[in-house]
Amino acid sequence: MKRKLYSLTRTILPMLILGLVFVQCKSDKSSSKDSVTTTTEVNFDELEETPVSGKATILVEESIFPIVDDVNTVFEHEYTRAKIDLVSKPQQEILSLIFKDSLRIAILPRDLTAEELAFFEGKVTPKRTHFATDAVVFVTSKQYKDSIVDYDRVVTNLAKSDYLKDKQSVEGSLANEPILVFDSYNSSVASFFREATGNKNFPQDYAYFLPSTSEVVDYVSKNPNAIGVIGLNWLVQPSSELKPLLEHVKVLGVKNKEDGKYYKATQNNIAEGTYPLTRKLYVLDFQGKSGLGVGFASYIAGYKGQRIVLKSGLVPFKTPPRELNVRTEL
Repeated sequence: MKRKLYSLTRTILPMLILGLVFVQCKSDKSSSKDSVTTTTEVNFDELEETPVSGKATILVEESIFPIVDDVNTVFEHEYTRAKIDLVSKPQQEILSLIFKDSLRIAILPRDLTAEELAFFEGKVTPKRTHFATDAVVFVTSKQYKDSIVDYDRVVTNLAKSDYLKDKQSVEGSLANEPILVFDSYNSSVASFFREATGNKNFPQDYAYFLPSTSEVVDYVSKNPNAIGVIGLNWLVQPSSELKPLLEHVKVLGVKNKEDGKYYKATQNNIAEGTYPLTRKLYVLDFQGKSGLGVGFASYIAGYKGQRIVLKSGLVPFKTPPRELNVRTEL
């Protein structure tokens, strides 16, 4: 009897083990196949757009592109059924596309004006989400003779629209001034100064415009008599192209007219309001529905998005809380 039981055990047990292995392998293959199908066969164009799925295009003002790109990378990694195409453009071009209803989600370093909001009355109520604070900074070659700049003096010089017409004015006031180099005529940075001066056309021999931030930094690094005017975001999150150029430039301190002191655009100075040239960053959603614009705005203004903003060197709208573990004993 024992021999028969032993014989049956030797025969049946291996068959059971082989059966279990076969079932498990089949299950693994099926699971692996489903996983591959899920990740490789998503047709975003056919997905219904929700706050966390579907496909959308977001226009991003070029001076703040790095932080938006960082947040979008994490957003798409977390929500694999969402696809957002970021398009970098100058501020004026973005506003033109929005007003023409060509695209409906934008990220700008400013809010909409009262006149712009009035344009959408009766059409759609724009959702405006403030998620961070950036700054406008002045950069120069390390050979530049000074480490500070008087913002009020710069504004006064930019307001001199008759500079080219009056040769005595050239010799008397601007001839010895360092030239200013902006990232683009239509950029948010140039618009910032046009609003401050009330002058749409800067003196042509005093203010130059180049196509990109990298070209501005490259130019000033080679010209000790030039001051670049750019957004801080590109300095704290430089691209691979821009990073080596930063070794040859320095950031100037800017005078705060309230206390007469000069401050650099550090995260702390921006948060405390001592650095005078700051800008609030907004997600502007004109979709009129609960789509990816709502989802991305909620994400970038939420806990995870605000931590990314904080680590980037900009100032988040809401500072993420720090969790401390307190022990009574060591």
